[in-house]
Amino acid sequence: MYQNLFKTIVLFFFLSGCAERVIDISDKKGKIVGGCNAGFDWHLYGLQDSIDYLLYECAKDSIAKGYTISDERLLSIDFSLPDPPKGQSWNKKLAMSQFHSGKITERKLGYILAATEFQYIKIIRAAEGDLASEKITESEFNEIDKNAKLNWLGE
Repeated sequence: MYQNLFKTIVLFFFLSGCAERVIDISDKKGKIVGGCNAGFDWHLYGLQDSIDYLLYECAKDSIAKGYTISDERLLSIDFSLPDPPKGQSWNKKLAMSQFHSGKITERKLGYILAATEFQYIKIIRAAEGDLASEKITESEFNEIDKNAKLNWLGE
């Protein structure tokens, strides 16, 4: 009995904060021409909101070109980020602090967490390309990574 309870608790612990979703992008004839996939591991607050934000970010260029998406609900959501406190930029640490003090909602927290991590990923992918094509050195890449992580995490 206790062994099953323990297994259930462990399984719940490993599944909490983890999710993934996919949307299809279709042309005017309904043919699927692409898709977007978003997911997070160990993301305990605003998880579904973060996924919605990333799916919309992925699909918005296609939407602007007249394509449709399988989750049209995303088209009616306001994904705007609240202004950060004066003189600061959003990062994970600041967002969590603002959330825990009741200054932003869990939904907006999810958007901020997704936006800051997405920005980090874009910077790192560009730097990886520059490193691979020898436009930057490994030392320069490490510095870019360090600064991008600081901007993302705030620590």
